[in-house]
Amino acid sequence: MIGCALALVIAACGGGASPSATGVVTIEAVATATAEPTAPIADVMPSPTPDGSVARASERWIDVDVTNFVVRLMDGETVLREISPVAVGEQIDTGEYASTQTGTFHVHEKVAELAFDEPYNAYISHWVGFDADKANGFHSFLKDEDGDVVDASTGRVSNGCIRTGAPEEIFEFAEIGMPVSVHW
Repeated sequence: MIGCALALVIAACGGGASPSATGVVTIEAVATATAEPTAPIADVMPSPTPDGSVARASERWIDVDVTNFVVRLMDGETVLREISPVAVGEQIDTGEYASTQTGTFHVHEKVAELAFDEPYNAYISHWVGFDADKANGFHSFLKDEDGDVVDASTGRVSNGCIRTGAPEEIFEFAEIGMPVSVHW
């Protein structure tokens, strides 16, 4: 079942810029704190902040800013890590299958292994699925069969997924059921 879902995911988010494009990823430690396990989804009561993101009191969650190409690993209102730049969908909020939609989602799947994406002739790893309707999630930059990055493009270049040079950090932080807020 996971293999089928992963193939669908990869087909949705594997496109982008040419393999010769490169990018620089920065991972900044913003605070040192040990986060507690995620609260049950029924206890999550999101509240909008002035910038449109969603703040949650003492709960781990992931914030995605599609305007500034930033992923923030959060504990309540505290930024634990900031990862930038990342790739987001070439389309945002179009409703198309290959679009990054904004809203609040939840992590529903995690697959660490390198997986081949036949339509785009590339591999990805550290899949963290959060938008089941559009088969979007976080994953590595596009890789070759040896796991070496062949496309580290950032900005609005993907078919909806959030590509990053720090997929291991997001994968380790994410838990099934964890909230993901995607916003402008």
